[in-house]
Amino acid sequence: MLRNQPIFRSIPLVASALLALRYVFQCRNAAVLALQLTISNVYHPSALWGNHPSKALTALEANRNYADAKRTSSRRRFVQASALGGITAAIPHVVPSDASSADTPAAMTFGSAASSVELGSGLLESRVMENLMNPPTYGLEIPDIYYPSYFAGVWEASSVATRVEAPCGVPLFGGNNTFTAAQNDLGKEKALGYRARFVSDGAGKVVADREFNVREIAKATMGANSVVDVPLATPNKFCCLLAPSGSPNLLTVAIIALARREESNEKTFDCSEVVRQIVAPANQKKPQTVVPMQAPSRRSTTLLKEIETISLYSPVGLENGKVDKITCNQRTATFLLPSQEDPVAYQMWQMTRGRPIDVRFYDVTYTRQT
Repeated sequence: MLRNQPIFRSIPLVASALLALRYVFQCRNAAVLALQLTISNVYHPSALWGNHPSKALTALEANRNYADAKRTSSRRRFVQASALGGITAAIPHVVPSDASSADTPAAMTFGSAASSVELGSGLLESRVMENLMNPPTYGLEIPDIYYPSYFAGVWEASSVATRVEAPCGVPLFGGNNTFTAAQNDLGKEKALGYRARFVSDGAGKVVADREFNVREIAKATMGANSVVDVPLATPNKFCCLLAPSGSPNLLTVAIIALARREESNEKTFDCSEVVRQIVAPANQKKPQTVVPMQAPSRRSTTLLKEIETISLYSPVGLENGKVDKITCNQRTATFLLPSQEDPVAYQMWQMTRGRPIDVRFYDVTYTRQT
């Protein structure tokens, strides 16, 4: 297969990233990582926001301030344009909507389950190996990711970020500092280690143990007690309340499946999910023993993004009837959503022209524990 050719073995594969862009906020490699499970798969935590979960809310506020500055700049240009008679050229018209629209804006369109299953095998591998930038064409083809039987059990996972790209430019990725931080997280010395478990669904099929995996990844990146609650863990929606170590605030995270596909043969297993991620500060704060020095900040912005994560798995030892190691090439592509509430965010989405703003590649190795 293409992936086994030497030239492709050296190509880093992927992971995840946040709605990179100062407006939509981004930290570094591994904060809500728990969510990286993108519901049923096991992904590298950078899809959330990075290696500094304690900075998540600070980043939210910083991005809100950035958006405020952009709006001020836009209003200034609007006034100047008005004086010259060019009012309509100042900013595009955006119809406001209520907050509930956060769950529904349409950024990508996906094929129906009936049509996408006819796309043929090799689609997922080609999207990774050729690093395709167009939105996925498959839909929600299956109710869950069903892994081969050799996945069953507990694994020690090691995820290494190997490449990061900014297809729409560094500014839309999140700026120079964000892009540099992402590059600094590359390499084996920055590998993330955590446990992953795959179990029977009761019908003879093997699926990811979502809640277990979330808690294990969160423990490795955000602290032992970072997952406060997991009120919902289903194949199509995962919700949790997080308390990143070092942060006085709580975060609510919801991940909704939009598209899902798997392909397999006698030697490999490929799967993909596209999810919408919604991150927002919780209404309550963690208990504090020290009164904060600064006044409470203004309301932070809810962060939205859509992420495609493709995983190409290759079992080691399958020919001998015992698989104790699995290697995985992974790519994540993060897309912006069109905002109906903010002209700046809407302009940023227009600038992407349907391309991802953040693409990352990862090499993941699973070593069997039980």
